[in-house]
Amino acid sequence: MQKIKERIIRIFDFYEIDESEIQFEEESTDGKIYLNIILPAPHAKHFIGARGETLDSLEVLVRLAHLDELKEDEKLVIDINGYRKEREEKLRERALRVAHEVMETGREYVFNDLNSYERYLVHSAVAESTDIQGVETISEDDVYGRVLIVRPKE
Repeated sequence: MQKIKERIIRIFDFYEIDESEIQFEEESTDGKIYLNIILPAPHAKHFIGARGETLDSLEVLVRLAHLDELKEDEKLVIDINGYRKEREEKLRERALRVAHEVMETGREYVFNDLNSYERYLVHSAVAESTDIQGVETISEDDVYGRVLIVRPKE
């Protein structure tokens, strides 16, 4: 993990972020290494980008550069200032709110702006909830690409 951290520090050095301004929080669970990079807020927003797109790119680049250091079944997740964790929690809460709404109204709801991991989070949140009955989630293709539908069970 030290080599990964050193590479990240070198990347930030190109943007004149001093090493003393960077902190790391590392957590390993269930084959997932979660590396949260703590940066000063003015720098963090540039490395997170719109809806986390720059952060996603940073994660892919670092992961590809260090494939030989990760075990085959290990997944590296990079976050900045807890952005990704907070977004995941908000998405799970939204998924549960939507599922309850579908239970009450009987009308389906379509998420059309989620990437594959976000769709997985919604599927998991609804499936794992013990107080949601008679609701299912499905992913399918439509004119906008891949969408996730929360609907009453048939």
